[in-house]
Amino acid sequence: MRKLSYLVLVLALVLPLAVPFGVAVAQDDPVVARLKEYNADLPAGYGLITVEDLNIALIENPDIVLVDVRQPEEYAEGHIEGAFNIPLKELAQNLDALPNLDASIVVYCGTGFRSAIGMAALQIIGYSDVKSMKGGFGAWKAAEYPVSTEAVEPERGEAPDVDGDVVNAVDAGLQLIPAGWGAVKAEDLNIEMIENPPEMLIDVRKDAEWEGGYIPGAVHMPLESFMDYTDQLPEAKDANIVVYCAGGHRGNMVATMLRTLGYSSVRNLAGGFTAWANAGYEIEGAPEEAPAAAGEFDAAALFADYLASLPASFNAVFPNKVADYLDEHPDAVIVDVRTPGEYEEGHLAGAINVPLTELTDHLDMLPNLDADMLVYCGTGHRSGMATMAFNLLGYQNAVSAFGGLKAFGDNFELVTDVPEVAAAEAPAIDENVFALVDGYIKSIQPGYFVIKAEDLNIALIENPPFVIDVRTNAEWEKGHIQGAAHWPLREFMNYADEWPEPDTPIVIYSLNNHRSVMAMMILQMMGYTDVRSLGGGVQAWQKMEYPLVTD
Repeated sequence: MRKLSYLVLVLALVLPLAVPFGVAVAQDDPVVARLKEYNADLPAGYGLITVEDLNIALIENPDIVLVDVRQPEEYAEGHIEGAFNIPLKELAQNLDALPNLDASIVVYCGTGFRSAIGMAALQIIGYSDVKSMKGGFGAWKAAEYPVSTEAVEPERGEAPDVDGDVVNAVDAGLQLIPAGWGAVKAEDLNIEMIENPPEMLIDVRKDAEWEGGYIPGAVHMPLESFMDYTDQLPEAKDANIVVYCAGGHRGNMVATMLRTLGYSSVRNLAGGFTAWANAGYEIEGAPEEAPAAAGEFDAAALFADYLASLPASFNAVFPNKVADYLDEHPDAVIVDVRTPGEYEEGHLAGAINVPLTELTDHLDMLPNLDADMLVYCGTGHRSGMATMAFNLLGYQNAVSAFGGLKAFGDNFELVTDVPEVAAAEAPAIDENVFALVDGYIKSIQPGYFVIKAEDLNIALIENPPFVIDVRTNAEWEKGHIQGAAHWPLREFMNYADEWPEPDTPIVIYSLNNHRSVMAMMILQMMGYTDVRSLGGGVQAWQKMEYPLVTD
């Protein structure tokens, strides 16, 4: 029902062609020259920093400058300790608060959307070490890092010696940000594509991403070479332009470049192509075999087979058995799925770092599907997620170190040496399974879908979620959370007819959180949008002295 009709697709493809192109950007302009320099030297990782890595960085480098680009009223309600407030549209007018072009600066907002714009603006001006905090202040609070309501005034000095034309252009561009900070939702863009298509729809993803499918009517201008395409931009500076990438971050970088060039009606697709695809809207250009295979692919059968094949241990190694496991499997690959910042602080000897949210990007480091693999993180939650992902991809001998370093780390001397890993050819994996797991891994949000016992207790009073207990019958009979549905993990797929609607808030629990993570991932990969796992499971619930019932 939501897909565009054939007629609409034709209109979306034809209408943009009526717009004059190619005469609006003077190549000898100093602003254009600066944008080309910026485009040729993009920051590593597109300038993103996670809340976990920022928290560590602030301990190691207290000179990091934290800039909160939210509105003053948002800042007053709470902010990161030490951060000062410069609202996004006033950023280029307050360079005297950022006097050093080489200063380490982290920009953040509420979700990471505005901060990407602020980061790009400062980078274009000439600041060489600016990052945007992924997930914004919401992610920082979810991770329970310290916050403050005490306002901080920046130490002002002399603004840096930079090109005034560039600063003025960036400032003017920030004033051009449309209402809603230039974000357009997938559902709204879909309606526009039917009723009033944008004059230019720009896909700034990489070639490989574009080749996997794109929004009908889009033109491909990869971020890495965007300034090479200025001759294809509309002549009219008020042309209606929509930009998108995979998730929204790169789109905001390009949107900022376009506004700096003077384009006054530029918006960025919130959630990017991922949001568009997840909403089920029309996609063009994907390889013919991919959609057909995806349509025939039975994910439910995959999960049923997986659960049926799980050993008695559910692929977990208990803390007191980690040393025994390593003795019995001397050639095991040890995979640390924490963030790079956590890994650098200390890890098991020989462990390689494959962060959970990048897992599917580094399979060339793990070429053998038959290899024994010990996966660990800080507490066992992320390693449980990674282990199931590995298992689904075909790494049947991957196991999770239950409890993580918090539980067994004292039994090992942690090291900071980084082992050399020679990349090899990634193993052959079923395309449908890889697409399913890869899409999930890249959708993981800050906080890793954990809910604490105290927060669930409050939610059960104020706005009860649908609660699922995936423990065995014997465990259930000893006591369970009142109102919970009992669907033992091994039989979980048998209860699919009883699952609630996909947008229902759901909390899953087990004894700790290893089995609940598996059920959580299944529901999420089946399209459920609000599923969390009870951190620490029933054990954490009982530790808080919350009640269990037996009726």
